[in-house]
Amino acid sequence: MGAATQRATLKRVLEAIGRETGLAARVVQWEPKLHRGALVRPDALIEIGGPNTGQRYAVEIKNIHRFEVLHQLRALWPHGTRPPLFIAAPYITTQAAEQCRKMDLYFADTVGNIYLKGRGLHVFVTGKRSDDALGAAKKGKLANPAGLKVVFALLCRPGLLNAPYRQIAAAAQVALGAIGPIIKELETRKFVAPEGRHGRARRFLDPQRLVQEWAALYPAVLRPKLNVRRFRAEANWTEGLELKPYHAFWGGEVGANRLLHYLKPETATIYAPETPKQLVADHRLRADATGDVEVLDVFWNVNQIPTVQDVVPPILVYADLTATTEGRNLEAARMIYEQFIEPALRNPA
Repeated sequence: MGAATQRATLKRVLEAIGRETGLAARVVQWEPKLHRGALVRPDALIEIGGPNTGQRYAVEIKNIHRFEVLHQLRALWPHGTRPPLFIAAPYITTQAAEQCRKMDLYFADTVGNIYLKGRGLHVFVTGKRSDDALGAAKKGKLANPAGLKVVFALLCRPGLLNAPYRQIAAAAQVALGAIGPIIKELETRKFVAPEGRHGRARRFLDPQRLVQEWAALYPAVLRPKLNVRRFRAEANWTEGLELKPYHAFWGGEVGANRLLHYLKPETATIYAPETPKQLVADHRLRADATGDVEVLDVFWNVNQIPTVQDVVPPILVYADLTATTEGRNLEAARMIYEQFIEPALRNPA
């Protein structure tokens, strides 16, 4: 969603709030810089209510097509953060509205679905339909598996953005012909901008938002294609286990624990080029469709995308965690974003 579309969406959302509740709603500031503890800069700061009773909210303007987006936003904007988070969307389905209410995420859309709380204020309106809001959202190349692989490679190695297409394709393990259209879409959607003489160089405009979109799409679009295999293991089998000898990497909860030394893993996620048969044999992993160990195919070039010891890149750990509804995982995801992802995006190598 480009800047102009975002502003138009928020304008319609604020009009819908006024129409449904009779409350005045206005934009106080676009892209405000709030307190230092905030993980991301919101799209806007709004005020809802009268001159002396108005309450302020930090706004994220989003298309909400998957619940993963909601979990991700809550991880980035935890309960108790001030001002509270408010989601402005073209359309919120009844199911998404109910999920927002359960998570205590405030929202409003352009057709008048609203969940809002504040001093002396509690509004929950749902069920209003939009005939074309969801149908109008068309998936581009960034939302297919090849696009997600390329974006992952670029976010993990920002220097690739100005590398030859052949090098990007090799790092992302996609066909060379896929690169040009994906770069073009990144530019069209204002994630990337040309610069320098003749516009031949490129730079990221909004890598933080691109991370959020990637993490929201990954569980539904790319992850199911990674040949997921499940096993069951003995208790505490991951403690102290290094995967390098098996040419594999920890993701998910174990990966988070290796990075943070904070989360006690209940499930194990492993990324490997193929089923690590020696690992299965050494640790007596038993095939089990409902097991607590999952093995997925590596989808990037392990020689060109940096990892931290035997852990997948932090962006992938983050996506694994935000795809769950576990509060402890979402807190760990927030910490990984704050300690590993955001600093790397702010100071790309």
